[in-house]
Amino acid sequence: MNLLLLFIALELFAGILTFKFFEKAGKPSWSAFIPIYRTVIWLQIIERPWWWTILCYLPVVGNVMTIIIIFELLHVFNLRKLSYTIITILTGGLYLGYLNFTSEAKLVGRDIQDMRRYVSELVASLFFAVVAATVIRAYTFEAFTIPTPSMEKSLMVGDFLFVSKIHYGSRIPITPLSLPLVHNKIPFTSIQAYSELIQLPYWRFPKISEVKKGDPVVFNYPAEDIRPINMEGKVRPIDKREHYVKRCVGTPGDTIKILDGLVTANGKTIEMPDRANLQTSYYVETKGAPLNGKVLKSRFDINFFTAREQQQIGASGAALLVMEQPTTQEYGYIINIPEKQLEEFKQMANIVTVEPIIGRKTAQDYSDSLPANLMRLYQHPNLGHLKANYDLFPNPKPNNGSQYVYEWSRDNFGPLYLPKAGDKIELNKDNLYKYRRAITAYEGNTLEIKNKQVYINDEVATHYTFKQGYYWMMGDNRHASDDSRYWGFVPADHIVGKPVFIWMSYDKFGKGLKKLRFDRIFTTVNGGGPGRSYFWPFVVLVAIGSVVNRRIKKKKAEKAA
Repeated sequence: MNLLLLFIALELFAGILTFKFFEKAGKPSWSAFIPIYRTVIWLQIIERPWWWTILCYLPVVGNVMTIIIIFELLHVFNLRKLSYTIITILTGGLYLGYLNFTSEAKLVGRDIQDMRRYVSELVASLFFAVVAATVIRAYTFEAFTIPTPSMEKSLMVGDFLFVSKIHYGSRIPITPLSLPLVHNKIPFTSIQAYSELIQLPYWRFPKISEVKKGDPVVFNYPAEDIRPINMEGKVRPIDKREHYVKRCVGTPGDTIKILDGLVTANGKTIEMPDRANLQTSYYVETKGAPLNGKVLKSRFDINFFTAREQQQIGASGAALLVMEQPTTQEYGYIINIPEKQLEEFKQMANIVTVEPIIGRKTAQDYSDSLPANLMRLYQHPNLGHLKANYDLFPNPKPNNGSQYVYEWSRDNFGPLYLPKAGDKIELNKDNLYKYRRAITAYEGNTLEIKNKQVYINDEVATHYTFKQGYYWMMGDNRHASDDSRYWGFVPADHIVGKPVFIWMSYDKFGKGLKKLRFDRIFTTVNGGGPGRSYFWPFVVLVAIGSVVNRRIKKKKAEKAA
């Protein structure tokens, strides 16, 4: 209701600023005060097509369109100094109102040649390119990069993706007062690229498909207030939060459980698509010779660096030497190995042990039959994250030394129910631990416990009905992923889109031409069977097109002569 009133107020304000211009153009003055119709008439005055009205009311896109139509309105009334448009923008439209009431200008129409005196053809083209690019980026496809190894080897660090927003329904930008073509900061600065003055309600265009289990999904990181990332201590609007990409393993209405690393939904193992390549951490022991880093890279695309090198160059998730006994020629490593290459890895020379690293509740839960060096790793205080700990959702932070509520680990987790829109839950102690954050942070309610009673929005409540559905997202690189196990549910209004195409892939640890992963360039993310690169067919088509174009131009030149 407040947004509707704001919209009407802005439309009436625009009418006050322009109604005399409408009169001078032979249009009824009242038409300047009718929401949307005013814009249609405005476009008639400046001799632009009616469908520009749609662009003018699209969030973010409308910001650029407003500048264009103000400039052109002043132009057709012979108020052609560029400074008039600039002052109008800087004064929030007030200068346009000043001209509306004081100027004796008459409608003279468009003069493209004169317009180019103030705005060159290049600048005009750039403005319309920004409009087109903003429409595409905000409502259809957006380019993303993979910055972390949480989805290795399915989506790799250095992959440049196109993400489809139309698959799950394009979300209308929630923060309309934003600079076009940037996310939350002006590039190369720490300056915020948006204003929170106006926040629109969550709404989506119709979707092509639902988010399904097994889909790779891009979403806005929902936990900026409890697990800050590049935040400077501030929680951003939903659509301006950092982008994450994970795989959906649970949809609204599912019950998620992880048993020794195996994820199930409603008691069934989740079917992964052909191009999902899960990997987990293994303890690998060799005898006779250490592992060869070049062989690991060439055969399995596994990087091998020391712990210090991993910190210096940001190679998190690389193979790590954790035990070295040169006298007996025994070496121990922690390595993330892809499932599809595990058997091949085990066949390498000198390998005596390949044992999965599974996080259990306590150190006492591990079998005595495990390799001694692996048991020492489990008991090491720096590897407490493998066991049950406060860092896992939905455990509350410790209070005066209190024990955590859920003895869940990263590999043995749940069961946990994912609410769907319309679900009604009892507000008992267990549900409050699990769903309090969803009720407050994601659905905008206040929740307090006073005198052993639950108050939601200052009213006593015994049950709660969810307004939206919640998803469970995990990285394919199970032991190098910050995901739902640590910060919980992904609300439906945080979903951005589905990765569909890899247009470039760059390996910063490769050498020479091997920095480019040609087998990944121009590949689709989804589909049956292994991914296939269409890069060289694309190069051939471009070359053929170039030759054909030259011949056509040559023939035209010969005819003209």
